Amino acid sequence: MHKTGQSEIIPRAAEACLEELEAIAWAYVRRVRELTGYAETVIDDAELYGTARATLELLLELLRGRERHEELRAHSVEVGRSRARRGIPLESLLRAVRMDFRFLWEAMRAHVPEEDFPGFSEEVISIWEAVELHTTHVQTGYTDEIARMRAELELEHAFLLRHLLSGFGTDARLHAQAAEALGLDPDGVHIVLVANENHARDFRGWVGEALPGAFLLRLDGVEFAIVPAAEVTDAAREALATRPVGISPSAHGIGEIAEMWRLACELAKWARDGAAARFEDHWTRLAGARLGVVAEAFARDVRSSLGRYSQREIDLQIETVETYYEIGSITEVARAMFCHRNTVINRLRRFAEATGLDVAKPVDAAAAHLALSAFR
Repeated sequence: MHKTGQSEIIPRAAEACLEELEAIAWAYVRRVRELTGYAETVIDDAELYGTARATLELLLELLRGRERHEELRAHSVEVGRSRARRGIPLESLLRAVRMDFRFLWEAMRAHVPEEDFPGFSEEVISIWEAVELHTTHVQTGYTDEIARMRAELELEHAFLLRHLLSGFGTDARLHAQAAEALGLDPDGVHIVLVANENHARDFRGWVGEALPGAFLLRLDGVEFAIVPAAEVTDAAREALATRPVGISPSAHGIGEIAEMWRLACELAKWARDGAAARFEDHWTRLAGARLGVVAEAFARDVRSSLGRYSQREIDLQIETVETYYEIGSITEVARAMFCHRNTVINRLRRFAEATGLDVAKPVDAAAAHLALSAFR
């Protein structure tokens, strides 16, 4: 930039260029159109011209020795912010901005007498300094705007995610926006995985390795993933079966994801290292929690009906019943409990006589399973 004590070559050339500003600005627009990211569908000629004219005018005023630094800074920052909002790549933007130097050099050189060329060349650094000052402010505005946009996007995603997982919203438009923002098929089938809180740090690594197509998310400190069911292969299921995660049944459509997320969160509490928690393994716990007082009352009735026996006999009956509905074979139960099969038969008979629940019948076995889970 022009400083006191330097020749008047640069200021005179800058003043002459101000009189040709319109032509210089349009020449700049034509050249910028050749850069990637500057298609007319993104930014039109009128806006490009207006920005170019304002920028070149401020730069030329600086080179004339006028104090326009604050105006240039504000203008340059807004250019950077505007281009970020338009989605123009930073590399393309900086190439366009640095083209100002070439245009100013060529335009000003045309107004420098031949005998002043050596002096003009020596002072070219002032043009470069002015353009670099503009470039620095543009880049600052661009990066600040990108950071702001990312923060807004994160807030928007969090809002849409909360709406989706609340299960209370009925706004189809917001459901569609949430699906789009999260990359979900609104009509697809998905499975929800939630990390056990003690193993949240490693969750993303496990899921990313087993299910590369999973949508990894975090909300209120909970690490979870929404996975297209079609991508959950047998190999993926086998890999996840040993991880401390809660695994939901399938959610059919975007509207069912909230309930499956809540279910997977509950299951995750019972997951442990070496064993995932699935609905089929813990349905009695879930049912008991949802039935609340009803389940507790039923469990008390079953427990009190065993009151005629000693505590040891009660414990043996319960252990036998639980082992039976896990194995399903009296002979195998006897082998597992190191006793005679007649002993197993007698314990099951006494349990049925006392409680009215014959665990050889699937319906009674399910009721006994619920009651004994409530005991625990």
